[in-house]
Amino acid sequence: MPRNYVRKSEKQLDRSNLEAAFKHRVQTNCSLKEAAVKFDVKKTTLVDAFNRSKKFSDGLTYVPVPGHTNRVFTPKQETHIVDYTIHAAKMFYGLPMNEVRRMVYLYARACNSQTIPEAWEKDKMATRDWYYAFMNRHPNLVLKAPEGMSIARIVAFNKVNVETFFKAFTLALNKYEFTPDRIYNLDESSLSTVMKPCKVVCVRGKPVATQVTRERGDSMTFVGIINAVGQSIPPVFIIPRSRWNPSFMRNTIFGSKGILHPSGWMNGDCFVQTLQHLHEKSGSSVENKILLIMDNAECHMNFHVVEFAIKHGIVIVTLPPHTTDKLQPLDVSVFGPFKTFLRSQLNNFALMHPSEHITVHQLPEFASEAWTKASTPSNILNGFRATGIWPLNELIFPEEAFVGAQVTERPAPPEEFVVEVTRTPSDGSTSDGEEQTIPTISHGSQVVDLPEDDPDDPTPGPSTTMAPTPGPSTTVAPTPGPSTTVAPTPGPSTTVAPTPGPSTTVAPTPGPSPSKFICPTQPSLPAPITTMLATPSPSRPTSTSESSPITPESIRPFPKAAPRPYGKGRKRVRACILTENEEAISDLRVKAEKKQKLEAKKKAAEAKKKVPRKKALPTPQDDSSDEDIRVVLDDSSEYSDDEEELTESSYPFVDKAPEVEDFVLVQLPLEEGRGVGTLVCYVAQVLAMKEGGRLNLSFLRMKSAVTRDTFTFPNVEDEAEVDPGQCLGVLKVAKGITKRQADLVKVFPPLLPFNMYI
Repeated sequence: MPRNYVRKSEKQLDRSNLEAAFKHRVQTNCSLKEAAVKFDVKKTTLVDAFNRSKKFSDGLTYVPVPGHTNRVFTPKQETHIVDYTIHAAKMFYGLPMNEVRRMVYLYARACNSQTIPEAWEKDKMATRDWYYAFMNRHPNLVLKAPEGMSIARIVAFNKVNVETFFKAFTLALNKYEFTPDRIYNLDESSLSTVMKPCKVVCVRGKPVATQVTRERGDSMTFVGIINAVGQSIPPVFIIPRSRWNPSFMRNTIFGSKGILHPSGWMNGDCFVQTLQHLHEKSGSSVENKILLIMDNAECHMNFHVVEFAIKHGIVIVTLPPHTTDKLQPLDVSVFGPFKTFLRSQLNNFALMHPSEHITVHQLPEFASEAWTKASTPSNILNGFRATGIWPLNELIFPEEAFVGAQVTERPAPPEEFVVEVTRTPSDGSTSDGEEQTIPTISHGSQVVDLPEDDPDDPTPGPSTTMAPTPGPSTTVAPTPGPSTTVAPTPGPSTTVAPTPGPSTTVAPTPGPSPSKFICPTQPSLPAPITTMLATPSPSRPTSTSESSPITPESIRPFPKAAPRPYGKGRKRVRACILTENEEAISDLRVKAEKKQKLEAKKKAAEAKKKVPRKKALPTPQDDSSDEDIRVVLDDSSEYSDDEEELTESSYPFVDKAPEVEDFVLVQLPLEEGRGVGTLVCYVAQVLAMKEGGRLNLSFLRMKSAVTRDTFTFPNVEDEAEVDPGQCLGVLKVAKGITKRQADLVKVFPPLLPFNMYI
């Protein structure tokens, strides 16, 4: 049948007067029509009641309408299904529609329902008809698209972390007697010149409404500061620039602070400046302290931050990691409206100025206007009230708020306490004639071995187990063993009467022996300890009537994560009074020292890279050889200090006259441009010897004016004739042998002393 079936005719659903009409006709023997009219019921309904009575009874007793015989679940079982789905959704592991249908089928099989439809058996899940009817019967259930939630936030927001934070906050509150105007909250938020567009009105049927925006914008950090009386301090902007421009703070809130950082992100140095801004606006001092609540982000956990806070009277209380969405007033009630107002302003500017883009210079102005609208006293007070910070309410979060943490929740370790056990040797006394009292450490069910009396004896002695039972008197039946040791339960009188059973031998071994003691995980224990052995009582079998009913959780347990190994990430500072936590301050000091050493090491490495490395130069061939030196050239400028100190007079030329294919250094005057007539030097290769000793040269071009050691032939040959007197000498050179260096010529040593033509 269709899921949305609409009945064609009216059906009387109110049967409250049907039984009265039935009894009236039986007593008065009136007609069916008269009884139906008198009690306002349909005649056919009354006829059905008499026919049902004749079929299932004597015809004079009213038989109510039987319920649905084809129901798969009873009302109580459906209630279990509803509770299970709601609890799973609260744990952030809600079930989709198909998973609900599969779970329902398995639950029906577990309940041994006799009316499971064949369609369920075929698909191994409930049908869609049943699912939609189930949702109609329970209007408190609805199918929604969930939002993503970080597993870190789900796990971190647990009862232990919240109690730890409120314990530290209450301790600071009572110690310094802070008033609400001295309680501050600080947090950062990222701003971008391109934000999510607002919703627009468009024609129905289009899949996506588009709007013109920049693909990528510039980001900066916005720092908001509020206090518990509904006031806000002028904000701080971390601007992604290296040079200050007065237009950055144009039309911003008076007193706002701008801090420059190349990336626009908060770091330790910027946060120290932010605390300085808070100190100036709040007037904090060692005599007049303020309380600052903030998260434990990496940029906040800095030794210089803590040092500045202690000197200027700022008591810092950190929030537990990943709980700012519930415990930080700014995140709860201020930053949401702030981003909404800012997005609206940027959208309005884009509509009014289609050809302009918002820049970093304009973003602080828009953010200041949005902050003025969002940081109202009502929003700020609601944030402090919703988090339980002010007015102080440690029980602001109900138990169901921590349901999500059950996925990774682990039982707390049992308490550890010390119990004294009196042990008596076989002869009833020790070597000194006194009993021995041995301390035993009990940690839950884990037992710590007592120290051996004989260090040379590696064989452990017998162990003892005790199960104390409170009562006015104690009668104990010992278990078989060579020695018996027990602690009696508290009561007005204690009787220690070891009665050996048929298989019990009470024959303690001579000499002292080590013991083990299992104590209940309760801090209160009886003061006197005597010597006896108690046998644990057998567990009482559970009857079938007392067994819990079958629930969906027994078929499909709620998700439970396995224990996660401790990672190697940074050690996070838990909720505490940071300025008074010596351990945290010590860790931050060590971290700052390591960072300082690492930065010094990096600077030294960078400085070392800038210093030219000393390389052994290739040795040129003998001056009498006519062949050039063939080596792989290097374009670097890494030479020894001795070669850099050469002068024009001491430069080592080859001691011979120029010949064809030799490379020479010539000195010629400039003929044009600035410095006409100035003598400059060139490197050239001898092409031919002319009459009168003149040289036909092909001039090379210098690749680097800094190194002055590598030269190359130009694309267009530059040839000229010079007099022999203009040649300063023959150079020691090396030519490249690779394809890339075929046109390169390297001079040894570099021509640094000479005024080369550039």
